[in-house]
Amino acid sequence: MLKAFILRCLACNAGIVSSYPLETLKVSQQTNDDIEMMAGIQAPIIFSSVTNGLRFHIYNTLKSYSFVFALLLAGSVSGILEFPHQSIKLKLQVGKKLVSGGQSIIFFKELFGTIIHFSVFNLLTNEYSSDLEIALYGGLSAVIGMTIVYPYDTIFVNYKINNVEPFLTLTRNGVWKGYIFNLLKTFVGYGVTMFLQSKIV
Repeated sequence: MLKAFILRCLACNAGIVSSYPLETLKVSQQTNDDIEMMAGIQAPIIFSSVTNGLRFHIYNTLKSYSFVFALLLAGSVSGILEFPHQSIKLKLQVGKKLVSGGQSIIFFKELFGTIIHFSVFNLLTNEYSSDLEIALYGGLSAVIGMTIVYPYDTIFVNYKINNVEPFLTLTRNGVWKGYIFNLLKTFVGYGVTMFLQSKIV
């Protein structure tokens, strides 16, 4: 079980590295700042590989016992553990002191995103799915989940940097800023991650 967890973390790291320039472009659009291409990558390499690996591990370990419980627990754990990493990454990217708080924004983003992502992936794949199908459906299901929760991402960035309340961000036209870059990042990153997991775990 420990070996499977470590391999999942390594697969997550591969997805992070392969898609991180797109993450930078997304944040650059959200903040209207020029950000160095790999700025802040150490945060997801160290933290997100573990939290994301744990999310996958919880889901894959428990889904045969209770699919709904596996989704809820994986999403909740990710929502709790992702907040420090997201804050550190953003601070390193923009080089500014951030406003405290915002935990609930990340929690619900990760919870709902996980439920949608894994549910769609479960519907699209089966034990006979090819490697190409797993990569394609892994990226596609992640994009669907990310799209539904993307406003949480912009709300978090706007709150942490500019201290703008969530409702104000939602009522402005910029809530989808950076979405195209995040779509590409999510498709590439999770396509790579889920393909590698299917091969090595």
